[in-house]
Amino acid sequence: MIPPFSKIRLIAFFLLVTHIGLGSPSSQAGEAQDLLSQAFSSYEQQQWTSAIASLERALALYPGYAEAHHLLGLIFNNLEKPDNAIMELQRAVEAYPKFAQAYVDLGSIYQHQSQFPKAEQSFNLALKAYPKFTEARIALAALFDQQQQAQKAIKAHQAVLELEPHRVDSLYGIAFWLAQEQQTDEAQRYVDQLVSLHPTYVNGWLMAGSLAQQSDHVDNAIQAYQHAVKLNNDLASAYFNLGILYRQKEDFKEAAQAFEHVTALDKNNAEAHVNLGVVYAALSQIDQAEEEYQTALSLNDQLAEAHYNLGMLYEFHRNAPQKALKHYEEFLKLGGQDERIQTLLQRSKS
Repeated sequence: MIPPFSKIRLIAFFLLVTHIGLGSPSSQAGEAQDLLSQAFSSYEQQQWTSAIASLERALALYPGYAEAHHLLGLIFNNLEKPDNAIMELQRAVEAYPKFAQAYVDLGSIYQHQSQFPKAEQSFNLALKAYPKFTEARIALAALFDQQQQAQKAIKAHQAVLELEPHRVDSLYGIAFWLAQEQQTDEAQRYVDQLVSLHPTYVNGWLMAGSLAQQSDHVDNAIQAYQHAVKLNNDLASAYFNLGILYRQKEDFKEAAQAFEHVTALDKNNAEAHVNLGVVYAALSQIDQAEEEYQTALSLNDQLAEAHYNLGMLYEFHRNAPQKALKHYEEFLKLGGQDERIQTLLQRSKS
């Protein structure tokens, strides 16, 4: 089911005058408006049956009552009857072609059904009716995000920012797609705005860390990921990247703490166990390193790096050449490349 629609704008009187006709009996017009208000009250309380009954009575008085069709469409959507919802929303825009909100709601249903061309058309019709309708621009940007149409998404998010310059999801959306398009400097500009305007937005700091890491700005990346984990201590991916960065700086104690966070949050993360083993080995904590490598292989015995590191541990720290050779052999079977190990295995078989 798609997310709830925005709150209905009650423009009943306007629609009655415009679409029912000035010659209509005022008593009927007033009754239809009252029925719509009753239906809306029931809608807010999720009393669907009562709301539908009121709307059907209103539409019996005036079949072209656009707002009644609109609300009925929203109710059918909440009842998970998308075909009925689409039919009522189409009737709403037929009765009132400038009904921008109805176009957006119609497009949202099409989007949920993966009818993307129809969704795009509906959102664009909303913007044709009301060019500064922020909700329609946001919906269009989200549609292009979902379809991974980078250039269209960037333009759509930029259109949103023209109306709401500080909007967090559009600042993030542009930065994300620019980064995907390898336009790192432009992406960085939007990320800088994002974290400055929204310092508690975790995804902004994660993107800042990612961009800095890709650019080999290790200290900047560490600072960004640290901001992220301060805001959310459950971010295994951020801790993993911190571990990689600290390991790169040969700050093995910090690296160990970061990877320990990862394995505490995600015990089945084999890559984190391998990296934690490497860090423990660098800290001369050989028993812990062996345990981490073995844990990694128990989770995924196809990890070439784990076999390699365990072989190195048995060869140089345990004086257990046969165990080392066994893991070296697995390392080579999994596509690992190391001339010393290849020679070692050949000699062991001669």
